[in-house]
This record gives sequence, C-alpha cells and structure tokens, in this order.
Amino acid sequence: MPGPEHHALRNELLNVARRYGDKINAEEILAIVAHLCGQLVALQDQRTMTTERAMQLIGKNIEQGNAEVIALMKVTKGNG
Repeated sequence: MPGPEHHALRNELLNVARRYGDKINAEEILAIVAHLCGQLVALQDQRTMTTERAMQLIGKNIEQGNAEVIALMKVTKGNG
C-alpha cells in the first residue's frame, strides 16, 4: 500500500516528465522511464528480488497506474 512518500516520489517524477513534455514526446518519455525501470531492476538485491518477482511487481503497478488514469479520464471533461 503506497504511503505519503510513495505518492510524493511519483508526483515528483511526473512533474519532471511534464517539464520535458514540450521537448520529448510521450513515446520517448515512456521509453526513457522503461529504461530507468530496467536499471532499477538490475539494482535490486538479487538475494531477495528475483527477475520474475520484479516483472510481476512492474506489471501489477503498470496495470494500476493505467486503471487510475482511465478512471480519471472518465470523469474529466476534455478541452474541446
């Protein structure tokens, strides 16, 4: 369960991505964040975090983040 520090870090990372949004397109930002994610997997303690467990953790959190944005978009009016 995410705590305040988890939300704070996520929000800071989103803010950094937004600052580059006019210079780097969304697909490129996604690739960069995925690359970083791969590096973070490599930095895990291999005695406690297997590659399989890391991939499950990543997949679960991708699904959760995707669901949160979809739910938000359903209640948000567009710019049109």
